[in-house]
Amino acid sequence: MMKSMKKYVSLLLALVLCLMLTACGGDAGDSDDGNNDEPDTPDTIEDLVKDSALMADLYVYGGAWAGEDGSTMLVATSEGGDEVRFALYDAGEELTASGFIQSVPEYDYDYFYNEHDGVAYRCWADEVGALHVAYLGTFSKMLGDAQGENIGDTGYEALEGVWYLDGEAGAASCIEIDQFGNWTLYERVDGDGDMTEVDYGTLDVNPGDEGQYYATSTAFDDVVYDLTVVGDSVMYWGGENDYYAKMA
Repeated sequence: MMKSMKKYVSLLLALVLCLMLTACGGDAGDSDDGNNDEPDTPDTIEDLVKDSALMADLYVYGGAWAGEDGSTMLVATSEGGDEVRFALYDAGEELTASGFIQSVPEYDYDYFYNEHDGVAYRCWADEVGALHVAYLGTFSKMLGDAQGENIGDTGYEALEGVWYLDGEAGAASCIEIDQFGNWTLYERVDGDGDMTEVDYGTLDVNPGDEGQYYATSTAFDDVVYDLTVVGDSVMYWGGENDYYAKMA
């Protein structure tokens, strides 16, 4: 009799334990909401902390990009060389976003951090080389390299040389451009004395207007000059359209 009672008690305890385990398992499943799955890659990250060690690859993004909506995005290194920075202009040439591009190892993607709203936007390239930046747009390289390639831009040979303000050799300012589209702006202190380097950067073609270029400063963040070439030896520089001529 005692053995039979122990047997029934053991079976009863086993049954109760099974019911308890089933109930707990059901509760855990209801509250899990997929927490055991890998996290989805977010299109945006707020307040991304800048880390120079995670700076994006300039050879992937550097240059000028044309947006499908008529916008233009320029990408270059910062003055200190510790950032790859972008500046996005709408079709009306108004600056709408700017900041740095940085890798986020947790998600294995690069993000464009917009300093205007404190949000970083995920980017990726498609099979034809177009650059997608979440919520900011889709862009194609204006000239030269497709994304991920490093062939080198060409086509600036006609601009190569020294351009003088008002076409005068003793001018207060001059601009030197090499065959690769690198430029340096010189000025005389107080309009007199020797020329002093005041800015430098790279040129990119404006695909919407023949003879127009964007001169992106490498020395200063988010500084871009408009450059319009007329004929073989005349150009207009900057927002005030200063007149420069190339000396023979």
